Amino acid sequence: MGNVATAKRKVPALPDLFEWAEDGLRMQSAKCSSCNTYFFPAAHAQHRPECSREGVEKVLLSNKGTLATYTIQHYMCPPPFKTLGDITPYGLAMVEFPEGISVAGLIVESDLEALKIGLEMETVSYTVSHDEEGNDVITWAFRVVK
Repeated sequence: MGNVATAKRKVPALPDLFEWAEDGLRMQSAKCSSCNTYFFPAAHAQHRPECSREGVEKVLLSNKGTLATYTIQHYMCPPPFKTLGDITPYGLAMVEFPEGISVAGLIVESDLEALKIGLEMETVSYTVSHDEEGNDVITWAFRVVK
């Protein structure tokens, strides 16, 4: 018999930060019903000072948002962030979601020279490394909507 390839799995680099939905990768967030504040990560609750802190529910953010700001780095990400190789230069974005929360992440699959504030961005997965079993270890990232 020939070689039988085993399918690689996608393993989140950190648990409970994102999930796959029908419309793509979505960030796991939480929303406080008392003050209407969204949190990311969901466990990091920063309520408004006058909030009663009641009624926090887990929600998924939209998978598209607006590029609020960005920077282009010409040096490797510092530890503990790992990558499969040198990714320089790379972009870091702050994407504002329709829910009113902004999340930072890598910019991938995009022309860094063409970036400008206000572009529509979408949340995607990005393979940062492989685990001992050869699975893809992934995190979230953003790319310009085509």
